[in-house]
Amino acid sequence: MYDRTVRRRRAVLAGFVALSLILLTAYFGESSGGVLHSVQRGALAVLAPVQEGANRALKPFRDGFGWIGDTIDAKQQRDDLVRRNEALEAQVTRQQVELSQYGQLKGMLDVNASAGLDAQRPVRARVISQTPNLFYSQITIDKGSSEGIAENQPVTGSGGLVGRVSSVVGNAAVVTLITDEDFAVSARTLERQVPGTVRPAIGSPGDLILEFVSQSQKVEKGERIVTAGTNSPRLSSLFPPGIPIGTVRRIEDGAGELDRVIHVKPTTT
Repeated sequence: MYDRTVRRRRAVLAGFVALSLILLTAYFGESSGGVLHSVQRGALAVLAPVQEGANRALKPFRDGFGWIGDTIDAKQQRDDLVRRNEALEAQVTRQQVELSQYGQLKGMLDVNASAGLDAQRPVRARVISQTPNLFYSQITIDKGSSEGIAENQPVTGSGGLVGRVSSVVGNAAVVTLITDEDFAVSARTLERQVPGTVRPAIGSPGDLILEFVSQSQKVEKGERIVTAGTNSPRLSSLFPPGIPIGTVRRIEDGAGELDRVIHVKPTTT
């Protein structure tokens, strides 16, 4: 029974194939006015409106599927662009950090060379914390006594004097900044060697005062201020001479001989 059904299906298929070949041969063999051509034109005239109507009916569905596909593609492209943008931002951030670290390191090397601190074997350290207030009077660095750091040693940054070591442990040290109200350092003008003392301006973050400079001594705006220190072997100095502190911002002359107030802009900020 099964074999008979299979043979019948094969015979029908062979008949359709033979009929198709006959019709194709007759279609291409007859003229344009032949019967088969006429049948084709009639079927086209009947089916064309149906096909057009179907196309119009299905167009919203095709457009909808197309919109969905385009939306999915757009979301994928957006997600790819977001990931690329995040990767680029991370790369730019890393480069900026490295550039900043390079600038700070170069500044420290320049300060050490100009002030003659290389002979004292300076230690490079990173800031790991700072006081959470407006004045940032203290910071903590990641090097301590195990690296040879001791109390009262000067601390320099990118450009000049930052402060001094106020306390130290094995692997860390607290640095009192030059902006701390208890900080003071003997200083002088670089050009004319006018001596004085630099301390922070109380209540004015980022402003230093060069005091104890008499009215008769000439100091001008823009002059550089450095640590005075001492080169005498019999008198040691906490701060070696020549470490940049800042530049003269403005000068206020007072009534008395030592009432002069010289405002200094710190080299390091």
